[in-house]
Amino acid sequence: MPDGGYDAFVSYSHDADGPVGPALRDALHLFARPWNRLRALRVFCDRRALDPADGLWSTIRRALDGSRFMILVASPGAAGSRWVGREVEQWRSVTPRRPVLIVRTGGQIVWDDVAGDFDWDRTTALPHALSGWFTEEPQWVDLELPPERLSLRDPVFQDAVATLAAPLHSRGKDDLLGVDVAQHRRSQGFRRAMWAGLSLVAVLAVVAAGWALTERSGAVEQRDRALAGSLVAEAGAVRDTQPGLARQLLAAAYRLAPTPQARSAVVAGDEIPRELTMQASALAYSDDGSLLAVARSGRAEVPAYPEIVSHVWLYDARTLEVLSDWSMESHQDIDSARFVTPSLLVLGHGETLVLTDVTDPRAPVEQAPLAVPSLGDTLDAATDGRTLATGSDDGSVRLWALTGTAAGSAEEPVASWRPCTEEEGVHEVAFARPRGMLVVGCSLGPDATLAVWDVADPSAIAVVGKPLAGVRRSAVAPDGRHLVVDSDGALVRWSVTDSGELRAPRPLPLPLGFPGQVSLLAYGDRDRVAAVSEDGYARVWDVADEPTLLAELPLPDWDAMNADAIAFTPGSDTLAVATPGSNAGPDAAPEDGTVRIWNLADPLEPRARASIAADRGDLDVSADGRTLAGLADGDLYVADLTDPLRPEELARLPVDVAAGPDANTFFGEVVSKFSPDGNTLAIASEGAIDLFDLSDRAHPRHVATWPAGMPLDLDFRSDGALLAVGGFSGAIALYDVTSPESPQPVAEVPTVGSSLVFLPDRPVLAVTGGFSSTIELWDLADHLSPVRLDADESHTYQIAGLAVTGDGLLTSAARDSSVRTWRVVGDDLVARFVITDSGDVNDLVIAADGGRLATLGRDRTLRVYRVADDTPVLDLSIPVGDTTQDLIGFVGEDVLAVRTEHGAVDLWDLDADAALDRICSGSGQTITRQQWARVLPDIGYDPPC
Repeated sequence: MPDGGYDAFVSYSHDADGPVGPALRDALHLFARPWNRLRALRVFCDRRALDPADGLWSTIRRALDGSRFMILVASPGAAGSRWVGREVEQWRSVTPRRPVLIVRTGGQIVWDDVAGDFDWDRTTALPHALSGWFTEEPQWVDLELPPERLSLRDPVFQDAVATLAAPLHSRGKDDLLGVDVAQHRRSQGFRRAMWAGLSLVAVLAVVAAGWALTERSGAVEQRDRALAGSLVAEAGAVRDTQPGLARQLLAAAYRLAPTPQARSAVVAGDEIPRELTMQASALAYSDDGSLLAVARSGRAEVPAYPEIVSHVWLYDARTLEVLSDWSMESHQDIDSARFVTPSLLVLGHGETLVLTDVTDPRAPVEQAPLAVPSLGDTLDAATDGRTLATGSDDGSVRLWALTGTAAGSAEEPVASWRPCTEEEGVHEVAFARPRGMLVVGCSLGPDATLAVWDVADPSAIAVVGKPLAGVRRSAVAPDGRHLVVDSDGALVRWSVTDSGELRAPRPLPLPLGFPGQVSLLAYGDRDRVAAVSEDGYARVWDVADEPTLLAELPLPDWDAMNADAIAFTPGSDTLAVATPGSNAGPDAAPEDGTVRIWNLADPLEPRARASIAADRGDLDVSADGRTLAGLADGDLYVADLTDPLRPEELARLPVDVAAGPDANTFFGEVVSKFSPDGNTLAIASEGAIDLFDLSDRAHPRHVATWPAGMPLDLDFRSDGALLAVGGFSGAIALYDVTSPESPQPVAEVPTVGSSLVFLPDRPVLAVTGGFSSTIELWDLADHLSPVRLDADESHTYQIAGLAVTGDGLLTSAARDSSVRTWRVVGDDLVARFVITDSGDVNDLVIAADGGRLATLGRDRTLRVYRVADDTPVLDLSIPVGDTTQDLIGFVGEDVLAVRTEHGAVDLWDLDADAALDRICSGSGQTITRQQWARVLPDIGYDPPC
C-alpha cells in the first residue's frame, strides 16, 4: 500500500447501495484483524472522510490513485451513477494496471465469450466505463441481502467478505477464515488432546500454552484500556485548540477499547466543536438549515505563498458530507455569502454577485452574474427572496430586484445612493424587516456610524431617525425587529420600531476583562447573539428579555483576533466561525485555516443533541415513545418524537387560556403523566390537577380541572380508567377518569405516596412515600376497596423514586447508594439484581423494553447501564455537574430526556456508534503520523476516521 494510501477503494452508489459500502468497509476493517492494529485493512468508501481543504473530485482521485484494489458495488443504480462511472474511468487511467473486484447487489452481469467482454445489451449492473477492461470472464460476489444482514455474524455476508479479503491480504480464503476461528479450533484441539489421554507432559504443555495465551490476551486488553484512557485525557487537553484532533483521539480510544470511559467521552463529544480544515472567507446556512456553503477567497502566487484559486464547497450541514464543490477560476476575494431562498446562493465575488441555483445541491447551476463596482463584504437579502442589498467600498449602496423563482436579475439596480463617504466605505448592510428598512454602517474606525434607511419605495429612499455614532459592528435579528451593535466598548441591543427608529437600548452583560471590541457579530433566531472578541472567545447571549450570557467558547488568540466569518444555523442550534489559524500541525499548508462548528442546542449543556424550553414545568414521554408533552414555560407543550433528536412542535397552548379563570399559576412542584394509550395527559401542580385530551396531538383540548392539595406524583392504571395521585402527607387519592370531562374522586389508598407506578397489565400500584425506605404493593382491581399485597424493606434509607418497564420489571432508587429491581410474582415482590452506586441515587429511569437503565447520583454523575438477563453492565458514566435536575424518561433505548436546573428539557443521544459517526464527521485534517506516534507509539499508524 502506498504511504498514506488505501488497501481498497469502495466505489458505490450512495442512493442505490447506501448501506452496503459502509458495511463492507467496516467488515474488511475487522475481518482477520491482528491484535495490535485498529484495522486489518485501510479502506476508503465514504465521502464524509474527505479533506475539505481540497476539491471533492481531487480528493477522491487521490484516494483512487493511492489504492491497491477497487471494490465495485454493482447494481443498476451504480451503472447509472455519474460518480461511479467517473471513478472507474480514473481507475483505468492509472498505470500499472490494478485489480477490480465486483460485488453484485442487484441487476444482471452477463459475459459474452465471443466478444471477450460483457454483453452490454443484457448487463444492467455495471457502468459502461468497464467496457474492455477484463480479458476473460471475472468472478464476482453476489450480495443481495437486506441491510439487517450486512454483518459478519451473518454467514452469507461473512463468506462474501472473506472472498474479497483474500486477495487484499494475499492469502487464501480458507486461511483467512481460519485466522478468524483459530482460537476456537485451538481450544477444541486442547480438549480433544486431553480426553484422548495424552501424557502428563503434553497436558501440562497445553495448560501452559493456554495460560500464556490468556495472560497475553489479558495484558493486551489491559494495555488497550490504559491507552484508551490516555487518549481520552489527551483529547480533553487539546479540545479547545485542536478540536478536530481531539475528536480523532476519542474515535481512536473507542476503536481501541470501547470502555465505559471511552464510550462516555464519545457520547459527550458533541461539546467539542466540529472542524473543517480550510481558509474560509464566507459562511452561509440555507433557510432550512440543511446546507452549509463555505467559500474561500483566491490569491495570486507571491514569494513563499502558493497560488490559491477562489473556491466554494456545499456541505450537508448535518453530516458535513461534501455534496458539491466548484472553482470560481479566479484569484478574487469571496467576502460574502447569503442564501436568498432555500435554493438560491448569492456570493460576493470580486466586483460581481454570483447567483447559483442549488435546488439539486449535488449539481449546482450558476446563473448570470451581476456587476457591482467596488463590492465589499456587505450583502443581505430581504425575506421575500426578491431584493438584494449590496454595499461598496466607494460608500454606495445598491438595491437589486431578482426575477424568476430560482435566480436572475435586472442588469441594473433598482436603486443606488451614497450614504457613506468614499473614505469611509460601506461596511454593513442588513434588512430590518418592518416596512422595508435597511441598516447601513459606514467605516470601521472610531468615527463609524450606523443609520436606518427606509427603502420600501426605491424612488424615495430616506434616512430614518438619528444615526448612531461609534458603531464598529452591527447585526440585525432575523425578524428585523432588533439589532445589536458594538459601540464604545459595549454591546447594546436596540429595538427597531415599525417606522424604523431605534428605541430602548439594552446593554448585554460583559465578562470581567472583556476587551471592548469584537471582530465578528451575529444575531440568530431565538434571540441569540454571538460575538468573537480579541480575548480568545466566541460568546453567545440570550437577549430575549433580560440579556444573559449563555456560553463562552474558547478560541486561540490569533484566531479570535483575525476571525473571518460567522454564521448561526436557523434555530441557532449551531454556530460556525471561520478563522485563519490552522490546527493541522507540522503538515499544515500555508493556506489552511479552521472552521469551528459548535453545538448550541442547549448552550449551557453542549452535550445535548436537542433542547426544549421548559422553565417552571415538567414533560413526560408517552409509552410508545412518539410524543413528548407537559408543562413548558407556562404552556401546554406537545412535540412529535418520531425523530427523537429533532422534536417537532405540534402544539403550544397557554394553560391559563385552556383552564379558564380558575387555572393554576403552577408555582412549586409540577408533574406531567401520560395515560397508557397516550391520549390523555394529566398535569399536577400545587393546588390543582388538569386533564388534557391529546387524541389529536396537534390540537390538544383541556377537559377538566379540580383541586388537589400539593401532589408529588401520579399515574394511570393500565386500563386508563383510574388516576392515582400521591403526596408527602395523607392518603393517595383515586379518581375515576372514565369520563375525562368529569373526573370523580372515588376512594383513597391509606398510605403516603411521593413516588408511585402502576404495573403494566395489572391493577397493582407500587408505592413509596415520604422519607420511607419501604415499597408497598396495593391491589386496586376493586378501587373502592384497596388491598395491601406485599411490602419490602430491603432499602436501608429513603427511596427517591420508582420506575417500571413494559414487561413489569420494577426498579427503585434510594439514598442508600443502591438501585434494586423486582419482579411481582403473584402477590409478592421478588428481588432480582442490585446496582451499587458511589453515593446516594437521587433519580432513575428505565427504558420501556428494559434494555437500559439510567441513574442520577448525588455525585452529579449520570450513569447508564445495559440490562440483559438481569445482569447490569455499566455502559456510560458522565459527570453532569449542576446542569441536570432529574431524569424524565427514555425515548426508545438510545435517547434520554433530562430536565435541567436552568429550565430546559434536553435530549441526549446515548448511542455510542452513532456518536462515533458524528465525531468523525467533523474531525478536520487527518491525524498526522507525527501526532499518532506521540500518543500511540507502539501501534501502527491507522487513522480512526
